Amino acid sequence: MGIFGKIFGSKQPAPPCAIHPSDKSLVRNEDVVWWDSLSLDDCMAFEQQDNVAIVAAIQHFIEEDGLTEEDAARKVRTNFPFYYWSLEQRDEEHFPLSNSDAKLPYVLKDRINRALMGGKIDSHALDHASSFNALVRELIQSGSV
Repeated sequence: MGIFGKIFGSKQPAPPCAIHPSDKSLVRNEDVVWWDSLSLDDCMAFEQQDNVAIVAAIQHFIEEDGLTEEDAARKVRTNFPFYYWSLEQRDEEHFPLSNSDAKLPYVLKDRINRALMGGKIDSHALDHASSFNALVRELIQSGSV
């Protein structure tokens, strides 16, 4: 049971997280164990936090940087991690992106957060990648994350 379950008593487990065949090599057993330790409430909280951060970034890019709504959304899509729980969510894209830019399975969220906190994913590396997700794929495949 995850953190919210321990506090509020939720017993409903995390929903299954589908893994696209192209992403199977990215996922470790520890990622699945982490995901299985979560409750549905934990997962919903993660998704809500991600959505709040995305909306705030879009507003910043529009209001502070003067980008159009479309350009701000594109910048957010390439500069923030995007995840999926289902294969249908993975395929839902508003912008033409390469396979390396595709959404990542949600089971990787903890490892990605730890890599960010540990400085393994930084703005310099992101400047040289087509997207945040492409950088994560590259770092996982190289064994850095």
